[in-house]
Amino acid sequence: MVQTPVAMHKPQQPDQASRRSLSRFLAYVRPYRALLILTVLFGIIRYLIPLALPWTVKVLVDEFFHSAHTRPHGQLHLLMIGLCALYAVYAVVSYCRSYLAGLAGHRVIFDLRQALYLHLQRMSLSFFDRQKIGAVVSRMTTDIASAQNFVGAAFINTAMDLSCITVIIVLLFVANPKLALVSLSVLPFYALVTQLLQKRIKEKSRLMHHQLQEMSGDLHEQFAGISTIQAFTQEEAVAHEFRAQSEEYFDTVMSSVKLQSIALGATGFLTAIGPILVLWVGATEVWAARLTIGTLMAFYAYLGMLYQPIQRMTELNLILANSLAAMDRIFEVFDTFPEVQERPGAQPVERARGDLVFEQVNFQYEGRAPVLKQLDLTIRAGTTMALVGPSGAGKSTLVKLLPRYYDVTGGRITLDGEDIRDMTLKSLREQVAIVSQEPILFSGTIAENLRYGKPMATEQEVRAATRAAFADTFIEQLPQGYQTEIGERGVRLSGGQKQRLAIARAFLKDAPILILDEPTSALDAESEELVKQALHRLLEGRTALIIAHRLSTIEHADIVVVLEHGRIIERGRHAELLKLPGGLYRRYAEHQLASHPMV
Repeated sequence: MVQTPVAMHKPQQPDQASRRSLSRFLAYVRPYRALLILTVLFGIIRYLIPLALPWTVKVLVDEFFHSAHTRPHGQLHLLMIGLCALYAVYAVVSYCRSYLAGLAGHRVIFDLRQALYLHLQRMSLSFFDRQKIGAVVSRMTTDIASAQNFVGAAFINTAMDLSCITVIIVLLFVANPKLALVSLSVLPFYALVTQLLQKRIKEKSRLMHHQLQEMSGDLHEQFAGISTIQAFTQEEAVAHEFRAQSEEYFDTVMSSVKLQSIALGATGFLTAIGPILVLWVGATEVWAARLTIGTLMAFYAYLGMLYQPIQRMTELNLILANSLAAMDRIFEVFDTFPEVQERPGAQPVERARGDLVFEQVNFQYEGRAPVLKQLDLTIRAGTTMALVGPSGAGKSTLVKLLPRYYDVTGGRITLDGEDIRDMTLKSLREQVAIVSQEPILFSGTIAENLRYGKPMATEQEVRAATRAAFADTFIEQLPQGYQTEIGERGVRLSGGQKQRLAIARAFLKDAPILILDEPTSALDAESEELVKQALHRLLEGRTALIIAHRLSTIEHADIVVVLEHGRIIERGRHAELLKLPGGLYRRYAEHQLASHPMV
C-alpha cells in the first residue's frame, strides 16, 4: 500500500476538525449568501402556503356547515377562489425555490472543486508519489458530491423546516394550547435519538469514504496496468483482493445502514405516537364540548405538517453527518501544502541563455537514503551533456531538480548565475522542454497534444514542428490528419510515432534547455533512427541534458558524466572516456558494442 502523507491525517479531535471544516466550507458559501437568503425566503413561502388549507377546513366545518343558512354561498366561492390563487403562487415559488437552490448549491461546489483542483495542480511531485491517483480523484468527485448535499439538503432545507416548524407551533397554540403541549411532548425524544446516533453515523461515514478511496485507487492502478495483470495471469489474485475490499466496504455500509434504520425507525415511532396522543386527548375534549370538531380536524392536519419537517430534519442529520465527513477529507487535502514553493519576491525570468551550475547539490527523498551527494556540475549554454550510470545512480533525480519538481536538500542550482529558487516556478519551467522515455499524451487530437508545447501556436507553426520532428508524414496519412483522436495516453499510436509527437511538442515550446530521458530506449531500429535525426535537429542551439543507456545515442555529446551512488565518478567526451582503463563507461561500451569495437 502507498504511504499516505502525514499532513493528510492531522491528530485533531473529530468534533473540532468538523467545526473547522464546516467554518471553511461556509467561506465558499458566503459569496452566495444573498442568493441563499432569497432561496430560503421562497422556500418559507412555499412551506407556509399549505398551512392555509387546514384552517380553511376548520372554517368550513365550524362556520359554513353549522350555519349554512346564514352564510351566503358567495363567501364560500370567494374562499375557494382565494385558495386556488394561493396555490398558483405556490407553484411559482416552488419553481423559484428549486431553481435557486440548485444554482446556489452547484455554484458553491463549482468554486470548491476548482479551488481543490488548482491546489492539487500546485502540489509537488512528492505528494503524487505518496498518493494513489484514484484516491485523489475520489476526493475530487465522491467527497465533493457529498459536501454538495450540505448546501441543498442540509443548509437550505433546515432553514425552511425550522421556519415552518415555528409557524406551525404558533398555530397549534392558537388553536388549542392543551393539545399543543401534548403534541410537543415527543420532541425531547427526537433530540435524544439524534444525539445518540449522529456521532456514530458520522464515524461510519468517514470510514466508508476512506475505504471507497482505497478501492478507487486500487482500481485505477489495476485498470491502468491490466496488460501486466493478464500477462502474469494475476486476474484471480486481484479479483480476490477486490472482493476482500468490497466485503469490508459492504460491512461498513451495512453498519451505517443499520444505524440510519434505527434512527428512522425510532423517529417514525415518535411521529406516529404524537398524533395518537392528540386524537386521544382531543376526543375527550370534544366529548366535553371544550373543542369543536373543525378545530380538532385542523389541529390534526397541522400536526401532520409539524412532524413532516421534524422527520426531515432527522434525516438531514444523517446527510449532515455524511457531508461533514466529506468536508473533513476535502480540507485535509487543502491542509497538505506543496513542498516546492516560490520564495517571497521570486522574479520571472525571460528567455534564459542556458548556463547551468549544480553547486554541492545534495538530495534525498523523504525517509530514504541520499540520492545525490555533494554533486558539482557546470553546463555551459548550448552544451549537450549526457548522463550515464546504473539504475539508482541519481540520473533521473538530477534532471527533475532542474524544473523544481523537487527541491535540493543541500547546495543550489543556478541558471545564468541566478538561484532557480529565486525564479517564479512558471517562468522557470517555461525554460525547459522534456522528452521522456514514455511520452505522456492525452485523450484528444494530435493537434491538441502538440499545442501543449505552445497553446496559441498557429497551424503553420504546428506543421513546421512536425516536419522538424519527422512526424508530418505519418500524421498526414491518418484518416483525420492532425484532428485524429489518439486515445488515452496515445494508445492508437506506435512507440516511434508517440516519441516524434513528443519531440514536435518540444520544437513548438522552443525552450532554451532540453531534457531527454532515455528517448530511444524502447524503440525499434527504424523508429530509433528517425527519432535520433529529429533529436539532432532539436539539440541545435540548446543546452541539453540526455539520460541514455544506449551509448550509441550520445557519441556526439559535448560532455559525458558518469554517475554512481549519487556521485560523479567520470566525466569527459565519449572518446576520452573510452580510453580510461577499467572505467565504468568503457565497461558499458564494451558490453553494448562488442560487435563494433570502439578502441
